[in-house]
Formats: sequence, C-alpha cells, structure tokens
Amino acid sequence: MEVQLIRNATLKLKYAGKTFLIDPFLAPKFSIPSFAGKSKNPTSELPLSIEDILKDVDFVLVSHLHPDHFDEVAQQVIPKEIPLYCQKADASKLVEMGFETVHPLNDSQWIEGIQLQATEGMHGRGEILNFMGNVSGFVFSHFSEKTIYWCGDTVWYEGVMETIDRVKPEIIVCHAGGNRFFKKYNALGVELSEDTLSVVMDERQVVELSQYASNCIVIATHIGALDHETLTREMLREFANSKGISSSRLMIPQNGEILFFTH
Repeated sequence: MEVQLIRNATLKLKYAGKTFLIDPFLAPKFSIPSFAGKSKNPTSELPLSIEDILKDVDFVLVSHLHPDHFDEVAQQVIPKEIPLYCQKADASKLVEMGFETVHPLNDSQWIEGIQLQATEGMHGRGEILNFMGNVSGFVFSHFSEKTIYWCGDTVWYEGVMETIDRVKPEIIVCHAGGNRFFKKYNALGVELSEDTLSVVMDERQVVELSQYASNCIVIATHIGALDHETLTREMLREFANSKGISSSRLMIPQNGEILFFTH
C-alpha cells in the first residue's frame, strides 16, 4: 500500500493493485477566496503537476462537495468517464457536472475485490452543523492489505469511535488542521452568533483518537493548505510528543510525501 498526501485532504492511495484519488483539490495557490480573512486559498502549491496527480488513477472518491475537497479545477480536469464514488446526497450534482459513471455509496460496495465502505462524520459542533452539510468517510479493506479508515471532515465523536470498534482498522487517516470559522470574518455568508469550534480535529482530538485506537497508525492530514486552520504540523507534533504519542504512531506527512505499508 502507498498513501501519498497531495495537499489538504487530497490523497492518492495505491491499494490492492488499484489507485484511488480522494477529494481532489487542485486549485493553484492563492486562487480562491479567504475563509478567515488571513490569506487567499490554498496557502500552498500542489507538490506535483496535475498530470502526475491524475496518472494511473482508476477511481475517484469524493467525500462531499466543499470547495477544498472537490474544486472547480478538479471538476474540469478529471476525465468525465472515470468511475466516481460519492455519498448519496451528492450523486445528482456530480451527474449534472457531466460525470458519466457516478456510484453513490450506500453502506459498502465491492470494487474489483476491494471492499469500500462509507462512514458518517460530524463536520463540527453546535450551530455550524446547520451549514456544513452531510460528509462521509471511507473504509478500505482487502485480504492482502491493511484495513484503512479515512475519516473525512469530522471531529472526534462517538461515530468515529463506533467505526473504529466495528471495522478494526490498522491505519486511520484523520483531518487535523483545527479549522474554524470566525464571527468577525463571515466567510460562510451566514450569521454566526459566536466563533465556531473546530470543524475537523484539532491537536487534542487527534491525541484522543490516537489513544483510543492505540493499536493503529494514525496519519494526520488537512494541514498547511487553508487560512482558517488553527494548527500547524509543528504544533501537532509538539503536542503529540508531550502526550507520549511517537512519530511512528502518529505520522504527519508533508505535501507530496509517500508512506509505504505492507500487510
């Protein structure tokens, strides 16, 4: 298995002989509006050309349609005939975009010997949930590979615990930028009564996840690409070290880095 972080949530996963591109966010640096009033987004460049990112991709997975997970560039450059898997709520919109082979995931589906399961997530807490919409994660399993649970845009809550207990993953990918929206900078176009809590995991939640799933390798992504992050890779590493979570248990890859795993 090869897990390559492209940028933000975007992963290129080589698994059981197939290549999956997850949540492609392909916009050039500083090409879309700010989310927190600090900088245009994304705040980092792609580590590879789009041609290299799309090379040998067999399937595309889209967890939800927020612009940092499936942006206009991705909608334009991904071949319309490529098989695309998504949550049920987004299937009709993807068909409207012109994608010809859209597969809404119910619970689980077999893809050439690989079992792909959809999981639920909670994209924040409190009033922000009224605006964030449905999100999903994915579990990959195959007899020749480690089971991997890609949590998606979710905070640490009972639903993530239940998925871990049920599927018993060996590798977990979590989103760990501590991203927040702020009342003083209303990037959502809605009135917030107060600053939000994190809409994905922050350092404390990542450590709680690592402690709960103590037999798993955790890979922290969704860091270093957006201006509403409140956490850097360095901050997460320092906090995890202070709680006794080593770099072999919690991996924090750089953009473009490839992690290799054997069964």
